[in-house]
This record gives sequence, structure tokens and C-alpha cells, in this order.
Amino acid sequence: MEGVPHLKELSSKFREKGFEIIAVSDEDESKIAGFVKSKATNYGIVKASKSAVYDAYGANGYPSAWVLDVEGKCLWAGRPASLTEGMVEEWTKDLPPTRISREVAKALKPAVEAFNKGEFGKAVNEVARHLSTDDAASLADAEYIDQILDKRQASGEAKAGKLKEAGDQPKLVALLEAEAKAFDGCEYGQKCADDAKNIKAGKEYKDCVKARDALDKLKPKVNDMKAEKAKKALEKIAKEFPNTPAGKEAAELAKDFN
Repeated sequence: MEGVPHLKELSSKFREKGFEIIAVSDEDESKIAGFVKSKATNYGIVKASKSAVYDAYGANGYPSAWVLDVEGKCLWAGRPASLTEGMVEEWTKDLPPTRISREVAKALKPAVEAFNKGEFGKAVNEVARHLSTDDAASLADAEYIDQILDKRQASGEAKAGKLKEAGDQPKLVALLEAEAKAFDGCEYGQKCADDAKNIKAGKEYKDCVKARDALDKLKPKVNDMKAEKAKKALEKIAKEFPNTPAGKEAAELAKDFN
């Protein structure tokens, strides 16, 4: 961490655009606390085993860094010193900001306050009141916030689309319910709530839940079972729920017991 002071600059510039830096150290807590205080770090530092992180993402020497997207996919791996502003700019260009820090007209301050609290539905309704105003400054700010809200909604819709394509109904429902809460009081929020309700009533969702429950109960036991019996149990889940994420995972796990 000593050798990468530019991480503070990257955190300051891109944190509100959704780029979050988390450092991992296995040093004593007192030493970590001293570093945070002396360097006035503006990003998170957690105490954890470096080997566990290296095992999860692959070792690249010390220190190493990884950039993960919102789904946990590794976008880049390398040395922290090699991480540049241009790289982060490219990764975050299409992300909706997590906060609005721009100074806006007084009339739009309630919309900004709502957005920064994660109350996007309230922000949508506040902005809508000013999209036809004759005041040029207020209109410009309303359009600016409206674009951010559109990007935030598009981000949620894109995530939902990927989960729907993957057939992961429980995760899709969880996302839709979270979106419904965040956008409560506006059309998009109501649509998310309705979609979540309809999906939960369907057979595909129920099959996904049953398959996941069955696999979660089996996995802690499977390595203590005879190979033939373990394979048979996994194949049963895969056969009964072939189009679910858990069913597909069971089919892959069964291959280990050939």
C-alpha cells in the first residue's frame, strides 16, 4: 500500500462513479490502523489472508490487484502501480454514479438528496416536476439528473436481463424486489414489483428454489458419501431440475465422481 499512493487519487475521482477500492492486508490490526491514520486513506482496508485472495483470483506477485465488475467477473489483474486513470475511466464510463455531487438549482436539491439516499423513485418524481419549467437553470439540472436516473434504471434492467437469460429466477426476483423498493412510487418501480410477483408464482421459480435447496442440503455431505452414491444423488437433482442453475451445477459436480 505504501507504494501505490495514486490509489487515493483514483478513489477520490471515481468512487462516486461506482469504482470502489478495497485493500487487503494480513498485517496486525494496529499496523493497519496506523497506516490508515498516517496516510489518510479514503478507501477501505480489510484484514484477511492474502493467500485466500490469491487462491480465488490467481497470484500475480506482491502486491497484486484485481478489478471486478458488479457480477464478480475479473476485468483486469496486475500490479496496483499499473492501474491508471485512463483504465478506470474506460471501465466506469457507462456506470451510473452512486452519488450526485454537482451543485444544482434549489428546486432540484430534493431530487439530489433523494438520489443520494437511494430513493430513486422519489428522485424520479421530483425531477418530473421540473422537466417543463421555464427556468433554464432548473431545466438543465432536471435533465442532468433525469439522464442519471435513466442510466441507473438501464443498469438494473441490464442486470435483470442477464439473470433472466441465465434462468436464475431467485436472484432475478431478489433484484426486482430491490429495484421495486429503490424506485418505489414510479412506473419502473411498480413494473419491477409486478414482475417479481408474477415470477414467484410460476413453476420455473419454484423449481429453481427446490433445486437450490436440494443441492445446498446435499453438498456438505457429498464428499463423505461413496462416489457412486454421491454421483447418483447429484444426477437425480440434475435430471429433475435440468434447466435450473442448481440443476446444471449438480450435473457438473456429478462429473467429479466418475
